[in-house]
Amino acid sequence: MTAKTESFTQRLNESVSKRFHWQYFLQDNITGAWWLTLWVIVLVLATAVYTNKQLNTYPFSTTIVLIIWVVGLVLVAFDGLHIWHSRVGSWLRQNLLSSISNALLTLLLVLAILAALFSLWNWAVANATFDPALTEPEFRKPDGATWGVVIGAWDLLMYGRFPREQLARVWSVLLYFVLLGGVSFVMNKAGVWAKNKIVRLVLITLWFLSPFIVYILLAGISPEGPFINPQTLIGGEILILAVFSLLVWQKVVKFSWGILIVWAAIWPLSYSVWQAIGKSGMFPPINVNLWGGLLLTLIIAASVILLSFPLGMILALGRRSEVRGIPWWLIWPVSILIALWGFNTSTTEILASARNSFEQIVAFWPILILIVAYLLQKMFHGNVIAFASTAFIEIIRGVPLITLLFMAIIMAPFFMPEGVTLENIWAVIIGYALFSSAYMAELIRGGLQALPRGQYDAADAIGLNTLQKMRFIILPQALRIVIPGIVGQFIGSYKSSSLVAIVGLFELLGIISVIVANPQWLGLRKELYVFAGVIYFVGSFLMSWYSRRLEARLGVGQR
Repeated sequence: MTAKTESFTQRLNESVSKRFHWQYFLQDNITGAWWLTLWVIVLVLATAVYTNKQLNTYPFSTTIVLIIWVVGLVLVAFDGLHIWHSRVGSWLRQNLLSSISNALLTLLLVLAILAALFSLWNWAVANATFDPALTEPEFRKPDGATWGVVIGAWDLLMYGRFPREQLARVWSVLLYFVLLGGVSFVMNKAGVWAKNKIVRLVLITLWFLSPFIVYILLAGISPEGPFINPQTLIGGEILILAVFSLLVWQKVVKFSWGILIVWAAIWPLSYSVWQAIGKSGMFPPINVNLWGGLLLTLIIAASVILLSFPLGMILALGRRSEVRGIPWWLIWPVSILIALWGFNTSTTEILASARNSFEQIVAFWPILILIVAYLLQKMFHGNVIAFASTAFIEIIRGVPLITLLFMAIIMAPFFMPEGVTLENIWAVIIGYALFSSAYMAELIRGGLQALPRGQYDAADAIGLNTLQKMRFIILPQALRIVIPGIVGQFIGSYKSSSLVAIVGLFELLGIISVIVANPQWLGLRKELYVFAGVIYFVGSFLMSWYSRRLEARLGVGQR
């Protein structure tokens, strides 16, 4: 034995005698309690049985894992006994191998994860087939995936029944967003976004116009219209100028003749461009019922996200509004008169024709008017805005999404003018957006309530009106607080868009049911659902990644 070995052995013996006590070690890891002893015994047996099974199935990889595990135990022991310190040993001792139970669990979980990865690799790659011509039942491997169904049904998965001769319009939409997003990213990184107002205004305008550009490209405009009538054109212009006047009056927007001309020209210019594109026949109309697959999923998710956010913000502000309410001496006389009118005009008729007890109870519906009046006065002190916002949020949140989607399709014709039909896809988007906006409102309301009262008082102290206070002080801080919740709601809306398949829309999951009905692809659900799961994961991951990036840039959660 060499002097170096003798020195190491001597140091090891000294460290063990000074820093290691068997009694304490056993009490901390095995004998400290009866349940701990039982747990360790069960864990040892389970680990031994599973390790032996893995040695028979995957001998090489399991042996490598065992060697690494033993080496890790040695490094942890050396680090704990102060014989030889290493970053690896310290990290293992603090995280994975801090006790006998943790060491056994680490080995068991690593072996289980490796087994799952090997099984996935064998099924998805090693034993899989990728040729679309080998999707017939006689060509399929029992222990491997048949990815040819994804390749063969690629067009259906991506576009549904979208006309194949018009696919250039879909790629134009993708190219538009890639270029616009790339230019915005480069301009932001270069600092041009913050310094050059013209560039920023142009990019914001292009982002604002993107939903209309997408609609023109994917749905098209008929040369015969429909185009709005002159009365609607004038009414829209009056509405836009009224909003501009309100913003200027509340000092949210600074008045200038240039800005006034831009606001005044938006509506007639947009209408002229829309009409010119339609009459030119550049983008012939496409039946939106032909949209499907991933294209329809992205359209529904993006539309719901874009609509639910501003609606949720309005509802949140409405629920927290503190405007002066209607006095009781006006609420009750009006409510009583309306209730009496209801009793006189409808209750007697319904009672006369009632066929059961339920219809007899329904006949007394005017009582609901008195109940609403009581709640309006008692809980909201006559604040109609807060009452309406709260009622909408609570009613929508109390109804399942599927029920709301069916109601949107069934009730949509009742709200349309005579002779005008609303496609199911638009009804579903509206119903889904209303549903999502109720949850978005509660998220934003949480951010509003999280702000200290001093922020509101400070805004009032410097003379800001309500719109200025919300625009410049309250909302920027409140929205920054609830970024994680808002993005979580966006991700939920994106994934829950698969529920529209129940109402007959063939989005990504809905089109899969059509694909597997093909005799050639019968029974290949697993491969298609795995592909859909990957698509949903990628979209959710990208939104989550951008959320973390935005939080880091804004310093959300940092101290």
